[in-house]
Amino acid sequence: MNTITTNHRQKEEHISGANRKKEQPLFVKSVARALEIVNYVVKSSKSPSFTVIQEALDIPKSSLSYLLQELVQQNYLQFDNDRKVYYPGLQLIKIGASCLSNSNLSDELWRGIKKLGEELGETTHAVILEDRFVIFIAKYRGTTEVSSISNIGFKLAAHATASGKMLLSSLDEEELDKRFAGIELERYTEFTNTCYTDLKKELVEIRKNGYATDNQANVPGGFCVAAPVYDKTGKMIATISASVLVAKITDEYLQLLIQRVKSAAKDVSTRLGKV
Repeated sequence: MNTITTNHRQKEEHISGANRKKEQPLFVKSVARALEIVNYVVKSSKSPSFTVIQEALDIPKSSLSYLLQELVQQNYLQFDNDRKVYYPGLQLIKIGASCLSNSNLSDELWRGIKKLGEELGETTHAVILEDRFVIFIAKYRGTTEVSSISNIGFKLAAHATASGKMLLSSLDEEELDKRFAGIELERYTEFTNTCYTDLKKELVEIRKNGYATDNQANVPGGFCVAAPVYDKTGKMIATISASVLVAKITDEYLQLLIQRVKSAAKDVSTRLGKV
């Protein structure tokens, strides 16, 4: 009886093991597809729809639907039900932040924009550069909401934002030309500068001044001031910015904004080891 039972169990284990071997390639393929989806959404300049993702990655619709549902459920992606598009989820942002070379960076940036936002009563952001786009990694909501940024991880073309221009100013001409080669600059509003030659001239002034501004370049009625954050090696790694209603901008208030934003960015840089 024991021999029969043992043989039966061994047979079951053999069958189970064989089934696992058959299933493994399918599992690995699903993982690869999930990573491919996440990578595509993160790198897209505009939040993609289901159709756009399916056409770009050529994944069967049924498989894509299942994978997207799982990624949304696990908070690696989020789905905008109104616009029917996908964008990076909170879990993905947390992982990205934790992988930054300086583990204190995200905390210091948050503390910096929170303090600045409380002082000014305005909406503030922390931003990093990816290729020719900026990614908003932290946001403090002020008493007046003047921002096109609805979610952490939101991406915009750098040339249309104060933070983006500040970060682009840290690149040399060769690197700038490489990143913008053959690119038609996006237009978000009637005030967006879409001339690359003019952009490069503006970056020269930004380098000299140590701050950047945008006047309704990505959101009508909005004005933004940004200043650089440096790491301990002196490399520009992020920006801190404040967004206000353009109607509030006077010479006096603009100078106050510039002074406060630059001071907040300098404080964060100092805490990160910049001397």
